[in-house]
Amino acid sequence: MSFLKKLFHRASSHVQKVFFEEDDLEDHKKPFLHGLLTVNIIEASGLPDTDTTFFNIDRKDKTDAYVSGSLGESTIFKTKYVPNSLNPRWNENFSILVCHHASSLRIDLKDKEHIGAVLVASTFIRIQDLIDQGVISGWFDLMNSNNNGGSLHMSITYMPKETLNEESKGVQESYFLPRSGNRVTLYQDADTPLLPVFNGLMDCAGEQEYIPPRAWIDVYKAIRDAQKFIYITGWSVATSIKLVRDNDKIDPDGDSNVGELLKRKADEGVKVLILIWNEKLSSEENPGLMGTHDEETRLYFEDTAVKCLAVARVKFESLLASEFVSSCYTHHQKTIICDADPINDAEKRRIIAFVGGLDITDGRYDSPEFPLYNTICGPKNCDDFYNNCITGVSKELGPREPWHDCHAKVEGPGALDVMKNFEERWRRQADYHIHDLYHIEDDAIDRDTECEVPKSEGGSWTVQLFRSITSDACVFDFEGQKYLHSKGGRLVENSILRNMVIQIRLAKRFLYFENQYFIGSSYAWLNDRKTLSPHVIPCEITEKIIENIREGKEFKAYILIPMFPEGIPTSDATQEILFWQYRTMQMMYRRIALAIQEDGQRKSHPTDYLNFYCLGKRESTEGFPCEFFSDPDPGTEPELVRNSMRHSIYVHSKMTIVDDDYVLVGSANINQRSLGGNRDSEIAIGAFQPDHINDDSPRGGVHKYRMALWSAHLGGYDEAYLNPQSSECLEKVREVTSSFWELYTKDDPEFSDVHMLPYPISVSEEGEVEALEEPWNCFPDTTAKVLGAKSGYLPAKLTT
Repeated sequence: MSFLKKLFHRASSHVQKVFFEEDDLEDHKKPFLHGLLTVNIIEASGLPDTDTTFFNIDRKDKTDAYVSGSLGESTIFKTKYVPNSLNPRWNENFSILVCHHASSLRIDLKDKEHIGAVLVASTFIRIQDLIDQGVISGWFDLMNSNNNGGSLHMSITYMPKETLNEESKGVQESYFLPRSGNRVTLYQDADTPLLPVFNGLMDCAGEQEYIPPRAWIDVYKAIRDAQKFIYITGWSVATSIKLVRDNDKIDPDGDSNVGELLKRKADEGVKVLILIWNEKLSSEENPGLMGTHDEETRLYFEDTAVKCLAVARVKFESLLASEFVSSCYTHHQKTIICDADPINDAEKRRIIAFVGGLDITDGRYDSPEFPLYNTICGPKNCDDFYNNCITGVSKELGPREPWHDCHAKVEGPGALDVMKNFEERWRRQADYHIHDLYHIEDDAIDRDTECEVPKSEGGSWTVQLFRSITSDACVFDFEGQKYLHSKGGRLVENSILRNMVIQIRLAKRFLYFENQYFIGSSYAWLNDRKTLSPHVIPCEITEKIIENIREGKEFKAYILIPMFPEGIPTSDATQEILFWQYRTMQMMYRRIALAIQEDGQRKSHPTDYLNFYCLGKRESTEGFPCEFFSDPDPGTEPELVRNSMRHSIYVHSKMTIVDDDYVLVGSANINQRSLGGNRDSEIAIGAFQPDHINDDSPRGGVHKYRMALWSAHLGGYDEAYLNPQSSECLEKVREVTSSFWELYTKDDPEFSDVHMLPYPISVSEEGEVEALEEPWNCFPDTTAKVLGAKSGYLPAKLTT
């Protein structure tokens, strides 16, 4: 204890003196930071030379210092390291969105070693002082066990969210600014024909029946009609995929095969440039772990006019760090950008861009009907059978893996920013081929004209581009760098996360998420708080709900996720992801339950505010095309599913809707890999229609899109779904999804148009999250635990 006493007695008046006693308090009793924390780490003086130890490799080396800051178990910033200096200067600024209960802000000065780092000295800042005073700055003593830690010059500013200028849905302090005058088309799944489930759904003007747009058909038309350039970024692009199926009117010659189509366009003189992720473990002989076809695609386009580069996720630092990053992280952006025909008798061509879950690869072609067997043997098959969830499955046995996704097309000024993202990545990752980029200045491309959007679509859109990416993967322009932050000396853009936080804080009525993963805010979990997923999204959602509980307002959060992450559900990686998901849910429900108890006057349940759902498909044996399939071996998983005629629908969407007037759609999952900025590269657009943002009940394009999604998920249109914040809407969703759970889990298979299920957990009034009673503590037709389990050996950054 003598060292701790010295630490607190020597530090400035703002240094935390009772940190270790207060830190034992329950979270909700600690001071609460909710807003923006800005930190300026300026310089240090008089540091001890930690590199004079027996183990020092270079006798002339001194401390290689860097500074990190932590709230509880969450590291919220980290400077670059300054080599060989006892008086280092950083002058680095950090802007951190906070939603944290904490007693202290811990500042550590460390010495970077060849492997890892050594703690040199620390200081602590009292959070209550920061809340009371707003700004704390100056020189601070750094303490260690030898009483010679030197001192640190820094400034810390806290701005509560109420004082921030976050009233606009367009984020002004961001690398890409909002652009008005766009047309946005929102898609569900690869192909969505006009189905009976949409009966009753009208266009935005309320005059015509809703006609769903069809993503892959529009992608085919865009590529087919391009005359100047086609840019593609993808996690996976498989050249054998056919974009148009069973539609002779759209593709009478059957020429929508992606590989052949792109080669033909390149031969016509169109610049076709493709950036795909290079999976480290794949080769010409080995398809790798993820089956992305990266080597196959690269070789397919070799010696053609198409420029296709397979690029790994890299980190320009040490060899060890670069190897880890390139092995574990991905380039996850999915975009298609090309020129398009003029509209309204204009002379110049224009730019359009597609974003979303757009992997043009195996298994992605699907519709809101999600057939399990019928399309395997029909004209929509096209030799891309895929199922990654069942052991021993094959095209001869079935079933296929149903796949749900969300996408968007941008026409207008917003498409230029999607193009700029490609160009910035190409300049970094294909610097030997910069001359291959298409130069807009040299040709007749319309860069400025705003789109005229008809009343039936709700009017013009404002679009803003957001990313997760680092300076290792793209060349940032100088002007935009002021909106980035630094981590370990690299520039990092995490604007997807920052925008999500702002939109959640602006929400007034409801939140609706569709996402492939839901893991985060590990610093607030009941246990395992050191898990490397500290982003604030789950805590921000929870706090928004708590605010409305205290104010006595109706507010709902609906979160749609897969039944389980893609892969064999009993595998260690899948079970660990499920466990982190359980920890996230547990934290959220416990905090909401506590807020209800503290409110005292409301008789409500945590699930009156927050609910999780998944999708599943149940079919009957009637009409099963048995002549096309072999009989599965007894006791195998394919036989089990053949008998039950049910399968989870994989939710690959990365989409958020706020209050029916704002939509975010792209490639980013709700986990640290996607939102941290320094792991997987990601892209998304945020969009809203100015004519609808001030309505209490918006009825523009975002509302129409959600209603189309819910009509497909819930088996048909119902007016009860018009206002999701209402208790009447939640009750209707509960009724439909609970009834489908009964049908989905009964022994005899029975067809249903409903696909949405309540996520199979039990939530108590106290917010305790538990598995359902056996056998439904495991997912149907599996022995995989719903609440998951820690692996004990997988790298933490891999599953978070």
